[in-house]
This record gives sequence, C-alpha cells and structure tokens, in this order.
Amino acid sequence: MNDRADLRQRFRSIKTWKSGDQRAPHKPLLLLMALAEVQRGGDRYLTFESIRDRFKALSAEFGHPNRPGRLDYPFWRLLNDGGLWEIPEREQIATFGKGINKSGDVSQKALLENRARGGFSESVYQQLHADGDLVNDIVGQILDGQFPTSLHAAILDAVGMPWVMTGRARQEAERNPRSANFRPTMIRLYEHRCAMCGFECRLGGADLGLEAAHIKWHAAHGPDSPDNGLLLCSIHHLALDRGAVGISEDRRILVSQHLYGGSGSDQWIVDLTNQPLRMPIDQTAAPASEFIAWHQEEVFRRPQR
Repeated sequence: MNDRADLRQRFRSIKTWKSGDQRAPHKPLLLLMALAEVQRGGDRYLTFESIRDRFKALSAEFGHPNRPGRLDYPFWRLLNDGGLWEIPEREQIATFGKGINKSGDVSQKALLENRARGGFSESVYQQLHADGDLVNDIVGQILDGQFPTSLHAAILDAVGMPWVMTGRARQEAERNPRSANFRPTMIRLYEHRCAMCGFECRLGGADLGLEAAHIKWHAAHGPDSPDNGLLLCSIHHLALDRGAVGISEDRRILVSQHLYGGSGSDQWIVDLTNQPLRMPIDQTAAPASEFIAWHQEEVFRRPQR
C-alpha cells in the first residue's frame, strides 16, 4: 500500500462511538476543521480554547440534534486513532490533579488551564501539507461517510475549506454503491411531484428541481429502497436532511420550532405543519416506520411545531 492510500485508510479507520445506527459526527467535524486549517496553510496545532465556540456552533448545526457535541471528547479521544493526532500538553495534563477520569477522558477545565493544543502528528501534517489533492480526497471521504450530499457544501463553508469538492479520486460508489434506478423509481411512484408541496416542473421531458431523498441517510447505510425514499423538491430535500422538517408515524409533515424566517419560510415550510405527505401510487412503497423513527431520533430538530 502506498503512502497516500495508507493515510486515507488510517483516516477511514478512525473510531467513532457506535450504538446501532445512531450518529456520532463529532470526531469527523473536528477533523474537517483541522483539515481545512491544513489546506489554508495554517498552524499545525489548534488550541482547545480558540476553537471551542466554533466547534459548538458547528456541532449545533450539523451534529446530532438531541446530543449536543462537546469538544473535549473528540479533541482528546483522537489520541487513540493510530498516531494521527497529538496533544503536546498530554503529559502535563496527566499530572493535573483529577484532569483525567477513570474512563481515560479529560475535563474541559484541564484542557483550558493547560492551554491544550491538538493537531496532526508531524509526519501526517507534512504529508497533508505537501499534497492538497490528498487533503481534498480525505475530506470527501469523511463527508461521504458521515453526511448526505445535500449538506456537503454548507459544511465546507462552515469549516472554511477552500477547495471545492469535485473530481475526487475516491468515489463513494466504490464501497457503498447507489442504485441508478432510485431516482427514476421515486419519480414514477410520486408521479413527478414533491411529496411535501406538490411542486412539479419540467423542461421538455426532464424534471427540474426534483430529487430522490433518503429518509435514513445513505451515509448511515440507509437503503436505496422505495420505502426509504421520498421524491422532494430541492428545498424540501435540504429541509429534510437538515432536520427542519420530519415525518410523523402517521405520515404527516413535522416542522421544527427552530425554523424561522419571513413569508418565504411560512409559505414553503411552516404552512406544511401537520399536513399529510403525498403517498406513492404503490402503497407498499410508503415510507417505512423504521426509517421514519431513525430520522426523528437522529436528524429532526425537536421540538415540533
């Protein structure tokens, strides 16, 4: 295995907390912040204090809706991932009274009082710093593995990643192929209309602004099956993936209380509160309860209106 492939594999092997299909995006979000810093030519180390508020905002926007992320966990636990990450103050913190608990985790107080810094090891940093394409590829690998495509551009903007994620050498299809029939199937089942607002638009024979959405994200191993899909306009696809809208057990539209805006948000989203989803022409393809439950727990931003 060459050095580039080895480093990609080391990032791919990073341990994240797992419990069934629950999301654990905190390490990936911190890594994206650090990789963006490398790509911008910034410092090798990020100080815990300087990025704590940025990480909190990033986690609130793209992390788990019901389990707010704390920076101290991924910042410290990345030390256990194959020598990718280091904290120069590690030994100093280890002698800091009760800085490290019985589980091996560290307190925020210890990180702050010891002015802890975290970053890639020297060899990893130098390899990344010298190979912007490799950084780009690893960022794409993390995004594909953790988030739906509809969120990628917003996440890149939020972490300040200066490269556009196009033309990546590694394609998600190599390990988790998507069905080429998924979108055509959803278009047929939902009769060329958004399942939430009924939007329908065609240019000649082509549908415009309609997308096949996964209820349980493809990145979370949601299948390309019709009962895990909806045909949505681009606005409601993004709203579903961001947790602004959800689906109730009786197939009605949930709208988050965290959503606000002017007349456009009322017209396009808020007014759909508790309205029934349009159902597919084949009732066996209706959204399955197991995927609805996953979205409610892992994505939808409670409470509902």
